[in-house]
Amino acid sequence: MSTTEMIFNLWAIHDPDDKVVYGLAGRAYYACGTDEEKMALLKQFAVSDFVLATRMPVPERFSVESEGEALSGFCPLSELYNPETTLFQEMLQELEGEIAYRYTSDSGGEGEVPEVLKVPVNPLFLITALVEDKNGFIRALVGD
Repeated sequence: MSTTEMIFNLWAIHDPDDKVVYGLAGRAYYACGTDEEKMALLKQFAVSDFVLATRMPVPERFSVESEGEALSGFCPLSELYNPETTLFQEMLQELEGEIAYRYTSDSGGEGEVPEVLKVPVNPLFLITALVEDKNGFIRALVGD
């Protein structure tokens, strides 16, 4: 079934040596089509759109252990495979706030943001790992 909704590309920036996530990025899209068509769109943009994405650090409630100490604001790369993760909760809230700001700015600051422009209860999203090399160049790690 073809529907129109907000969909999201989410990225986790990690250290490939330590397999630790230290940064997040996200981008919202207003898309129409089947879930398969929307997922294809997210996959197409996942390899390059992170350059324009909103960024933030990993939330402080996440931590990793290093040399017997808990380091907050980091999480293991394996967290990306946790179906119950809340890693991107603040990112989705931030993106919803950006959408609301744009909508109210465009409408003269009046009116409530329509439900279709809010983050759905079960949003369609794609998580992609990003790696930063020693020169600061970031690239997406994607498979076929």
